[in-house]
Amino acid sequence: MDRRTDRHIDRRMDRRTFHSRLMSLGTLAAAGTLLGLPATATAEPRPREAPSPPPGPSRRTVVEYDLPPAEETHEILKMPDRPMALVSQMSNSRLVKLGLDPRTEQVAAVKAFPLGPSDAMLHGLAVSSRHPGRIWATHEGADRLLLVDPRADSLEAAPRIEREIAVPGGGRGPHYVNEYGDVLWVTLKGSDQVLALDHTRPGRHRLFDAKPHPVFAARHPVSGDFYVSQDGASSLLRIDPRTGRTAQIPVPADQGSTPVGLISGPGGIWLVLLGTAQAGTGTFGRIDADGRIVWHRLGSPPGRSASLLHLAFDPPGTAREPGLWLLASSIVSEQARDLIIRIRFDPSWTRVTGEEYAALPTQLCKAHRLLPLENSVLATELTSARVAQLISREA
Repeated sequence: MDRRTDRHIDRRMDRRTFHSRLMSLGTLAAAGTLLGLPATATAEPRPREAPSPPPGPSRRTVVEYDLPPAEETHEILKMPDRPMALVSQMSNSRLVKLGLDPRTEQVAAVKAFPLGPSDAMLHGLAVSSRHPGRIWATHEGADRLLLVDPRADSLEAAPRIEREIAVPGGGRGPHYVNEYGDVLWVTLKGSDQVLALDHTRPGRHRLFDAKPHPVFAARHPVSGDFYVSQDGASSLLRIDPRTGRTAQIPVPADQGSTPVGLISGPGGIWLVLLGTAQAGTGTFGRIDADGRIVWHRLGSPPGRSASLLHLAFDPPGTAREPGLWLLASSIVSEQARDLIIRIRFDPSWTRVTGEEYAALPTQLCKAHRLLPLENSVLATELTSARVAQLISREA
């Protein structure tokens, strides 16, 4: 391991910090509605969806932490009950450990380890419930699924690959992975397929044909169907895991294009649209149990053209009002902004009541994934080899 990737990075020496006052949507520009954006771009209420009275200002701090150099920094997850997050760097197949301060959640130390050959393209990460303390990972270039012990009790301990499963049936390019009981659901970007594999008996598996290119998969909390975003087809794949039947749901052109981020959440499957190199549309939506999509659009000036790549909900038990985190990215356009966006909802999760925006200090970093913690939010930056953290404090 070279010295650059083996070093610790101390948060006091290798972080960049930006502060501002951030008010709820609809407040005065002088109050600093947009963190890192000019006051002339004050957010406006969405028509017919006036926000509730703002609860008062909070202090928002954006901190960036340097990771070991890599061309592509991708996925991020939090280890359950441990002050540690993990990040995959695909270009050199390294797994990065982030030691978190148990009290403040700030990144206190960073260390990277090789996980397989350098050209194996480590990508997807998911916590395993069937194997406590372990994670699933994908080698996108080597067509392998990995069960990994990250050794989360020690920053210094090198992760161990405990098991490797070859992608069956000629499938190629495992990208996203998640565990649902004994079944792993994996998107295969190389062969444009979705894999459902019983990890207790890998011979039991099914491959579903998809359109270009499947990215994320998630199980609907009501219907039990799986939905898959396909960023090259501007369409969603719906899979009935009981019958194996599939159907395509095109994204309406008047809403936007390029579905990417897709997760299970309150009442359905939630997704975001990235748009094109020419324009984003700030569009996100929720799929109900019957496959119908209710669309929402961001109402503020920076939100109306936002290219949305990822989304996430607060971890269970977090004492925040109902809300959704969105990540806007410059991944397909140098005209796009890299933003962390907070959307507030009413208790029914049907009406948007507010929008808040925080610009990442390093723009054109191709912001990639979001990870909400109890008191902050982490975001990976694809091309800058950094992790940004948005921290909220009451004024």
